[in-house]
Amino acid sequence: MDTYTIITGATSGIGLDLSKRLAKERNVILVGRNQEKLDFAISQVGDKHHVLGFACDLDSDRKAIATQLSEFILTNSIQIDSFVHCAGTSKVMAIRQAVTESVDTIFNVNILSAIEFIKLLLKKENKGALRNILLISSLASVRGEKGNSIYAASKGALNSLAVTLAKELAPKVRVNSISPGTVETPMTQDFIATEAGEKHLKDYPLGVGHCEDITNLACFLLSDSSRWITGQNIIIDGGRSTL
Repeated sequence: MDTYTIITGATSGIGLDLSKRLAKERNVILVGRNQEKLDFAISQVGDKHHVLGFACDLDSDRKAIATQLSEFILTNSIQIDSFVHCAGTSKVMAIRQAVTESVDTIFNVNILSAIEFIKLLLKKENKGALRNILLISSLASVRGEKGNSIYAASKGALNSLAVTLAKELAPKVRVNSISPGTVETPMTQDFIATEAGEKHLKDYPLGVGHCEDITNLACFLLSDSSRWITGQNIIIDGGRSTL
């Protein structure tokens, strides 16, 4: 039975870059909410190894993820040995102005959907294949910024999930998180182009990050070369946290 790495948020940014990298050496499953974008991403990844698509809205479909993924695994006769949660959404807002629906969406996409994936991948449908969990968090989870409290809280929950699961699931499954600083992606490029964005990046000694800066580390953490690393939240931010 073939084993796969499943990657959420795989249709753009870090998730897409990581999918392209991993597909050179392993089978991958790309997760995205928009089927058209998912099909396009799959076409970009290439076919050196098997590439599958799993369409799922991590917000509105969150409670159905386990059922849908179980059916997907059984239908395709596969096992999943690694889970990478790259999906994320944010909205700048003061907490006193936070709209409940926006808060729910941020938590559903950033943390609660990841829990649903992990729960299913640890059950009998996946036949004990899971070996690696990698959660893409954010520098915001450890460094306060105005208007980012809800987003930061959701990413901080990812960090806590990683360190706790690392102990709970050892020695069979390794669990780590990565907290990137500002990386140029479709989600951030409009902000980076503004005057506020330029001012923000002055706090980065090495300048703005690129997707490959994060995927280089992610590939290492998913490899056997990092076999003695678990329960870590690794900050990669071009030196911003040194200031």
